[in-house]
Amino acid sequence: MKTQLIYVIALLAALSACTPQAQVVTLRGSNVQPAADGFVLDTDTLTLRYSFSSERGQMVVSLVNKLDRPLYVDWKRSSFIIGEDKMDYWTDVADVNLATSSYTSRYWRYTIGSVAGTISKDDAVSFIPPRTRLEKRRFVVVPNGALRLTGTPTVRNERPNWNPERKKPIDIAVYSYEPSESPLRFRNYLTLSTDKDFKSEFHLDTSFWAAGVEVMPKLQVMGPMVQQFNGTYSAQVPFKKNDGFYIPLPAQQ
Repeated sequence: MKTQLIYVIALLAALSACTPQAQVVTLRGSNVQPAADGFVLDTDTLTLRYSFSSERGQMVVSLVNKLDRPLYVDWKRSSFIIGEDKMDYWTDVADVNLATSSYTSRYWRYTIGSVAGTISKDDAVSFIPPRTRLEKRRFVVVPNGALRLTGTPTVRNERPNWNPERKKPIDIAVYSYEPSESPLRFRNYLTLSTDKDFKSEFHLDTSFWAAGVEVMPKLQVMGPMVQQFNGTYSAQVPFKKNDGFYIPLPAQQ
């Protein structure tokens, strides 16, 4: 066991020194199931979907109203919770976009003194008509840094995507976690109602955790690569992982 641990540590150090790495995170949820396009919770009232398939895990929340009457979401009382820190969907702040008018000729330029602009503000409560979908993009799960991984990984071999002609496989370090030991835990809490006064309100509280993390060359994350006319390789399709996302690791100095 000690020899295996020394080998894995040496392997990870060698990988980090040779090529840019990435962590590929596999998520699991408390009341949702993995699906082809993310995670899904299906009830008689609605279909709730989550997708994280991107760099650093931008969370996309999709709600489909299955009723024959409107459904309402109170964003003032809905939150994204990472660890014990709460982040609100809605704040009482307006965005202001300003622009000045200007004119440029061949020899000179002047700016008109008037300023035009728009003021926008998110709705505190969203109205979802019958049999209609609402989508919300608000939070990124790991906006910076990387996950601090604990435990001893196993090693899996894969053929390198970025160079299909290469015969030597690459080594991927695989970490597995139970919910209580996971290096990443977060929740999404939604307050909804079938009436605009929220007399029939209900809540959807979904917990997520990193059930697995794979450390591999960043090129491997991007999927099958094709060779271009100049000899370089590029990804055929964007990153896609129905139940997770990836985190690029900083280059080793």
